[in-house]
Amino acid sequence: MNKKLVLGISIAVMSLASYAKTPQVDVIVLNADVRTSNPAKPKAQAFAVKDGKFVAVGNNTYIQNMATKQTQVIDVKGKTVLPGLTDAHTHLLGGLELWDGVDLFGITDRQEWLKLIAKRDKELPKGAWLVGGRWDITGLKDDHMPTRQELDAIAPDRPVVLQDIDYHTVWVNTKAMQVLGIDKNTKSPEGGEIVKDPQTGEPTGIFKETAGTQLILGNPKYTSALLSGKAALPVIEKIIAHFNSLGITSVHDMWTELDTVYPALLESKQELPMRIRFGLMAGDDQVTPADFQRYAKQRDELNQQFIQKEQQWKKGPQFRFAYMKYFVDGTLMNYTAALNEPYADRHHFNIAPITSQVDLNNSVKNANEVGFPVAIHAIGDKSVDMALNAIENSPKHRQFANRIEHIEVLSKDAIPRFAELGVVASMQPDHAITGNYQESRLGKARMPYSYAWQSLLSSGATMVLGSDWPTASENPMLQLSDVVFREYQGKTRYSDNALSLDEALYAYTQAPANIAGWGDEIGSISVGKWADFVVLQDALKTPLNKDIKDWKVAETWFAGKQVYNGKLSKNK
Repeated sequence: MNKKLVLGISIAVMSLASYAKTPQVDVIVLNADVRTSNPAKPKAQAFAVKDGKFVAVGNNTYIQNMATKQTQVIDVKGKTVLPGLTDAHTHLLGGLELWDGVDLFGITDRQEWLKLIAKRDKELPKGAWLVGGRWDITGLKDDHMPTRQELDAIAPDRPVVLQDIDYHTVWVNTKAMQVLGIDKNTKSPEGGEIVKDPQTGEPTGIFKETAGTQLILGNPKYTSALLSGKAALPVIEKIIAHFNSLGITSVHDMWTELDTVYPALLESKQELPMRIRFGLMAGDDQVTPADFQRYAKQRDELNQQFIQKEQQWKKGPQFRFAYMKYFVDGTLMNYTAALNEPYADRHHFNIAPITSQVDLNNSVKNANEVGFPVAIHAIGDKSVDMALNAIENSPKHRQFANRIEHIEVLSKDAIPRFAELGVVASMQPDHAITGNYQESRLGKARMPYSYAWQSLLSSGATMVLGSDWPTASENPMLQLSDVVFREYQGKTRYSDNALSLDEALYAYTQAPANIAGWGDEIGSISVGKWADFVVLQDALKTPLNKDIKDWKVAETWFAGKQVYNGKLSKNK
């Protein structure tokens, strides 16, 4: 037989076999500006989804040929499509209080605060606590701290507990103090302050740092009054729907207790369209080896239950109790961040970290010993140094994606240590932009090391980005705009430390998937991964559109199913 004929027949047979193996796809997206977050194939025009996963990513012609009569074909008309976004630092359980209480975010009029609080007081049933907050004195004309007397005048008969925008200060009324057993004789715990009237010695209603977390937020009478378990699920569902509307399909959530909310998901009839990596914010009194053994047992049992449930749900990983969260200091805004040198606007003033190096070393070592990575809140350069030292001191630290949160200023010598030690830099862009106090607190000499995103990334560090909601806006479009433009009220701030859009997207998608241990399952628009993706309202351009911070999400998809289509019944 003619050799050319044989070759031709062979090629035809191979082509037919290849065609026969083409999957009958469920969904096809065409005419898209696909930003994949996959360095091997950073852009595409189209992709196909089968059984909740990406099965092909390529050009329009190739993907369109995969369509059958049963395939849902979506023409996005040139809009940008991104992988599902991960907020790598948020507090969903903290949002329960906000959603069920009062939200003062972005309000710069004290009287408006009081009107909203009074309104919510009238709406709540008798006996219920009024919670929430996100109040911020830095935007007020009269920037003195609020008092319990202001709350007493509008809500005297129910306990009121309102956390500030940074969640490091708590404002309460007299009724709350009475219920919680706090009076002028109550002593401030180490690392905290009960603000008292200098004339009378009576508490003003303001509790800072550990005074708030231990005496107020950690008090069983307060925690028992909050939504929990099955009762909290409807609220969590609304919060997750809201996050979906912003293009977020995964979060690294952190809270002071695992509570009963996430375990209750195991008994719910419907899984939630969110992938949650949970970190427990353990207090200083919860760091003994026995505590860690207990947490490890709880982790193993709960995660195994979710793995079994996920085999039924068939949508990929959805919950893991994964890491421990610790604090070294407070915030720059409130002068509670620990610095190596005094504050520039308070000469000769500094504050001690809220934990010792020895205690922090033990916490990290004990966590790593039982298989927990750590996430360490460190705002000031002194605290960042302590966190790096503690991680380096842990014999097993290289086995885990240990991370440091916020890193609002660090020393020059600390920058290369992140890559050297394998420590993840977890940072929140909008804190750098909306906070208008960094330069006054730090002085110009330290500003090149404040929110040093590019310096850390260029040194080889792994970086993940998030919002720190509810302390800041949860909108990823705003966070991406902040990290790319570093622009505040029309003025660019230290642009040398800005990121490119591709760098920022990777830190909002694939990088957090990697450190969660889910890098082979989510994080990019790649064949074989779960089809979490986001369709934006328009197409991104080069240079990047200046108005991106105001952009909306047109559609959000989770494991191949649309979970948001431009409409949401309740928005925050």
